[in-house]
Amino acid sequence: MFASIFDPEAPFWRLMSKLVDVLALSLLWLFCSLPLFTLGAATTALYDSVVKCVRGGANGPFTRYFRTFRREFAVSAVVTVVWGALLTILGLLLRLLWRAALAGTVSVVLPVAGSLLFLLVPAGAACWMFPLLSRFTFRPMELMLAGLRFALGYLPYTAVITAAAVAAVLASGFLWFPALVLPCLTALLWSLLMERKFRKYMGGEETASPDQEAP
Repeated sequence: MFASIFDPEAPFWRLMSKLVDVLALSLLWLFCSLPLFTLGAATTALYDSVVKCVRGGANGPFTRYFRTFRREFAVSAVVTVVWGALLTILGLLLRLLWRAALAGTVSVVLPVAGSLLFLLVPAGAACWMFPLLSRFTFRPMELMLAGLRFALGYLPYTAVITAAAVAAVLASGFLWFPALVLPCLTALLWSLLMERKFRKYMGGEETASPDQEAP
């Protein structure tokens, strides 16, 4: 009995190990995202570690995290800066539309439509991009186009993953402690939806080498 309690392969300790991984990977993501231009590399590394280690049971989630972070830094940094600037511009335009609608100078339909076009599709594309980068090899422009293609091609999935990301940001903004686990849990939720689509380009495999051909 006592031997089973202290057995590291016992269900309780395996669960504790997963919880520690979730907490540590979330903190790693928060720390590595602080310069902002590293946000894409941090997200790519988090998604890869969640799929391969938290879900897949592979060892060394932190070693894998930093290896993926370094490997995909160059491409992800370019995409983060370009897409971040685009989302900022679109957000400002949408803000102007809402102000005009509130002032009665334009129809409220315009900001509603703008919310879908200016936020859902570009923000959803950003949610797809970095998980894609963890699975396939891209150049920056290829990655941005692939993200848009997935965002538009799987629009219901895009709405769910974008809503999950927004909810995680809002929850962390109101209370600090959800930020300790939500990054990893959000990546886990994304993987449950995204991996189904990625398998179409992986020859039916559950996971793929990062050197596989880009979709």
